[in-house]
Amino acid sequence: MTAARRRKHRMILPLIAAVLLMLPLQYAQKAEAAENKTITLVCRQDDTILSGMEWTLYRIGKRNGSEVIFIPELSAYSMDLGDLSADAVDTAAKTIASYVAEAGLAPLSNGSTNTSGELAFGGLNNGLYLAVGKTLQVGNTTYFPSELLLEINDAGIDYDAYPKFYYSDLSNQATKYTVRKVWADNDDQYQKRPPEITVDLFKDGALYQSVTLDAEDEWEYSWSALNDGAVWTVAEREIPADYSVMIDSNSTQFVIRNSCQAPPETTAPPQTTAPPQTTPPQTTPPQTTPPPQLVQTGQLWWPVLPLSLGGIILIGAGISMRAGKKKDEE
Repeated sequence: MTAARRRKHRMILPLIAAVLLMLPLQYAQKAEAAENKTITLVCRQDDTILSGMEWTLYRIGKRNGSEVIFIPELSAYSMDLGDLSADAVDTAAKTIASYVAEAGLAPLSNGSTNTSGELAFGGLNNGLYLAVGKTLQVGNTTYFPSELLLEINDAGIDYDAYPKFYYSDLSNQATKYTVRKVWADNDDQYQKRPPEITVDLFKDGALYQSVTLDAEDEWEYSWSALNDGAVWTVAEREIPADYSVMIDSNSTQFVIRNSCQAPPETTAPPQTTAPPQTTPPQTTPPQTTPPPQLVQTGQLWWPVLPLSLGGIILIGAGISMRAGKKKDEE
């Protein structure tokens, strides 16, 4: 090898080694950025700043295309979330909040809005989140926040969310609440409907009462409680097999909708004797498409070891070549 080529290799090898050693750091920085995203709740109603409103944040899963993949604590509940469009997302958030209470899910974080009516939840990675707020009294008016379904993805790092509110003047008098079951199963066409269901009533996230609904009471139950600013939710304890559930509500009425997912049962046609076939029909096995790969979250540390070793080997090669040059010159 000529002296010029040896000098060229001595210059290139350290540069390659430095690049390889820097790659693990770049991977770590990207992973750190993916886990350091922030959602800021902005709670202001017209000219009223809702300072001191308490919020709790739950991580409920992630989205794979149009499919929601729930965390294990929620995966047992067959929830019907619709298409998660702007019109359906509020009902989806109410349904998820009902089963967050039913499952006793531990919150990821909580806090209160500041003097500007804002609360930031930081250090979040990609996924779906549910924000649940408590009522807040300002003067004689009580503000009731709606549940908020939030998503973090690779499209951006930080963003602001604006919860919806309704308000009322508390009377501290008895108020009538009603829960009603609606069956979307074509009048029990598939005969999958159970004779009764159990519904749990929650007051501010704590179990208040369990009731039974059946056809005798027209799948409806009513109760009375003080209008004291408490937040009520309901949940069907065990969703019937082959059904999915959606829960909607206003301030005093709750509707639990069960949709039957079972296909119509068809009667097999009578067996007939077919003429003998001289050549068996050729069949082609159905083509299957592999499921899409899920986006991986968290820090990517697997490239660190091989890339670092590659850099060390190249540095060693440069040192060896330099020693060979000295020997040739002698």
